[in-house]
Amino acid sequence: MQIILLDEARFDQFAVSHPNHNYYQTSNYGRLMTKHGHNAYYLGLAADNGEIKAATLIIVKNDSKEKRKMGYAPRGFLIDWNNDDLVKEFTEKLKDFLSKRNFTYVKVDPMVVYKEHNIDGSEKTLSDSNQGLVQKLQGLGYIHMGFNNGMEASKPRWNALTALDSNIIALYNSISKEAREKISESSKLGNRVYRGSMNDISLLYSVINKTTPPLDYYLDYYQFYGQNMFEIYFNKLEPISYVNSSKTMYENEEQRNNDLNMQMQDFNNPNKDAIINEKLKSDEKLAKYKKNMLEASNLFQRYPSGLVTAAVAVIKYGSTVTFFASGVNETFKDQYPEYLLKWQLIQEYAKMGYKVVNLGGLTSEFKKDYESTLMTEMSNKIVEYIGEFDLVINKKAYYTGSRLNPILNWLNTPI
Repeated sequence: MQIILLDEARFDQFAVSHPNHNYYQTSNYGRLMTKHGHNAYYLGLAADNGEIKAATLIIVKNDSKEKRKMGYAPRGFLIDWNNDDLVKEFTEKLKDFLSKRNFTYVKVDPMVVYKEHNIDGSEKTLSDSNQGLVQKLQGLGYIHMGFNNGMEASKPRWNALTALDSNIIALYNSISKEAREKISESSKLGNRVYRGSMNDISLLYSVINKTTPPLDYYLDYYQFYGQNMFEIYFNKLEPISYVNSSKTMYENEEQRNNDLNMQMQDFNNPNKDAIINEKLKSDEKLAKYKKNMLEASNLFQRYPSGLVTAAVAVIKYGSTVTFFASGVNETFKDQYPEYLLKWQLIQEYAKMGYKVVNLGGLTSEFKKDYESTLMTEMSNKIVEYIGEFDLVINKKAYYTGSRLNPILNWLNTPI
């Protein structure tokens, strides 16, 4: 077998059917990175009969000032990592191929699960560890960059996933009780989900409300992945529905609150403590629903045609859907529009036959901020991948550069 250069069509044909497929290992991503100052190489390990046994996209920064040639195989390689002989042959022949082209090293961060966790972060009982694979790769010349727990790596090592089920009731019950309660509450408030177009990218960007990456970043993704792979969706709060639903919810809760108050007057009731607790919760809901009624009236006057309260960009590839970027209008965060938006998409993708939704990257601490909480509550599986590796091609250049990096960082530190 030998390493050969593949054209985009042949690479994509192999990549999309591979078990480790991901939207980074595509010609779409290669062309995107080419626009942003990189060169893209599509390499395959071909058998004597021409059959491709493994493949990878490698991107290289197009910088003539950089003395060390460094490649990156994002979420690659596309290979059977359990086939020791294949991994060894691919590694050795890739090193030889890249050595002749003056590469120093290639960074690779495989989508190979190291461990699975429950949504509270605890390790799942009986979950397998791929520690053995890490050791095998180290024996082939890969340098493991560690089991980082934050966002230091090129891609997040911890990810929140929702394994899909065509049985929507089972799927709904697989996410947390907290998420289900928020989805239920949001569904009563006059929300409507709709799909946007390229003309709505700027609206998406305003809802995401982050200065980096810039707006052009999302426009480029739409351009290179196309509307069949890159989709954007919005949750819109309809004022009239919001007014009516808020009024109904207030009236229903007011009646319930009065009933609880009557029960509290019965001194012989053995469940008086539980009733008091329910009454306190009801008081809180009444205050919230009253606030919603006032807010709904003001919203109707200011935005008679409605207001977008949440947005998400989606990449579909193979059997996987990735929630690429999302955001929520801070004013309406406590109405959980993003929960409703994402749940409606999750169930639709399940009906369409997709297998997994990737909700996004996490840190191992499972921070309690809004984004992390949403991802953990709406997932039914947390995975940590085995991490990043540097496949060293030229040891002298690699280790010299490693020693120089701390010096260069110190020299470039502002006084």
